[in-house]
Amino acid sequence: MGPIQSLQDLISLIWRRLPLVMTILILGVLISFYLIVSSPRVYQASAVIQLDMPAVMDQGADSSLPASRRVQLIEQRLMARANLRDVIERLGLFADSHGLSETDKLAALRNSTRIESITAPGVSVDSRLALAAIVITSQAETPAMAAAIANDFADSVVNRDRENRKVRIRESQDYLRSEEARLNEQIAIQERKVVEYSARNEDALPSSQAFLQTELAQLTELETTMDRNLMDLQRERLSLEAGGSGTEVRPSASLVQQIRSAEIELAQARRTLAPNHPEIKRLEDNLERLNSGGGSGASDVVRRQAELIDAQLAQLNQQKAGFALRRAEIDQARARAPQVTRELETMQRDQRRLQDRYNEISRQLAQVETQQMLMENDQTERFVLLERALPPEYPALSNRKKSAVMGVGGSLALALTVAFLLEMLNPVLRRTDQFARATGTRPVIALPYRLSEKDLRARRRRNIYLLVLLTVGLFVALWLLGRIPGLPSPGVVSTLTDGMG
Repeated sequence: MGPIQSLQDLISLIWRRLPLVMTILILGVLISFYLIVSSPRVYQASAVIQLDMPAVMDQGADSSLPASRRVQLIEQRLMARANLRDVIERLGLFADSHGLSETDKLAALRNSTRIESITAPGVSVDSRLALAAIVITSQAETPAMAAAIANDFADSVVNRDRENRKVRIRESQDYLRSEEARLNEQIAIQERKVVEYSARNEDALPSSQAFLQTELAQLTELETTMDRNLMDLQRERLSLEAGGSGTEVRPSASLVQQIRSAEIELAQARRTLAPNHPEIKRLEDNLERLNSGGGSGASDVVRRQAELIDAQLAQLNQQKAGFALRRAEIDQARARAPQVTRELETMQRDQRRLQDRYNEISRQLAQVETQQMLMENDQTERFVLLERALPPEYPALSNRKKSAVMGVGGSLALALTVAFLLEMLNPVLRRTDQFARATGTRPVIALPYRLSEKDLRARRRRNIYLLVLLTVGLFVALWLLGRIPGLPSPGVVSTLTDGMG
């Protein structure tokens, strides 16, 4: 067990080591105050941007994203390296900080700027109406610089947002129009392929199967009629051959009729015409020719009739061969119908896919053109600078109070630790209760310690030291806090000489 086991022991320890404790405590507090007041002051300024919603809701814009995602995109755009470099060049930040690298400057500016979103009450976070306003807060070592940084970022959001949206709309239009032209060309090529393939395989198309079935029935009927006509012609040919062979014994009935007709015509001509008339001469010659060459004339007639029948038979056989060829073509087309159907469906499916893609591109292009029209009429979602940042009159609530409390607490803890360690190095029983705890028995009698002259002088020197220590500490503390007229504190000097700009 140590020498400190009760509150009375702790108070006794502090009283005995009071000069050491006060020295460490006051030095620690003064050092903390110096570090706090010598550090640069931080001023904070905020700009408020309101999100103005249009009367016509644009579902294709970026505002359809959730509020958290939209604020994140805005922050990423503002905190990009190129944008931060432009801010530093425009405002002339870090002009006197030649030892800082570009990365350090960008990191300092990025850490000193904060973007927060204000959500509308009673609205879902995923709704596009959830974002009500954006607050841009910047910190700097001078009030004017803090306000300038916040306003610059706010102007970037308000002024560049419309330009960025125009650029996105123009890029979207260029892409969609080029894609629409490309798809239109592909659709035209695919349509030509389908038409050419359908023309090459017209009989094998699914739409031609019913017509082919009807054509097959017609071919069957025509072939039946043609076979009947062939049989009739062949029968007539045989009867003609049979009649031609009998003309060598007796004249045919048609020749006798011709002779009788010639005699009647000659008798009528003689009754009406002169004996030497040319018509009578012609009729006499014709009658003489029929009487003298009747067998030869009959043979010519039979021969011509046989040639005519043969020509008809050849024509019918040719037509029948054409019908057979057409039937073979139909059979081949019907055999190729499944393959042609599959290939045609594949080509049509590709054509429909291209057409669907074309319709989707056209729909998106119409949406983009609608966005452009709404933007030109100021009917789209936009950012409005509701409140510009003003130079603050007082520094921002920093960690100075917290640092002061921590400095006092740390100094007190260090002083008590040193006093305790010194007490551990020289353990002495100073009171009866300590003796009783150490030995287990209480002393019979306890005499108080009487101070000698040496002890009294030491106590007076101790009191004087404590008084001087407290006086000097209070003076230094007031000087550090700037409460002594005519004597500027280190905090005032650092504020006048330091700064981001």
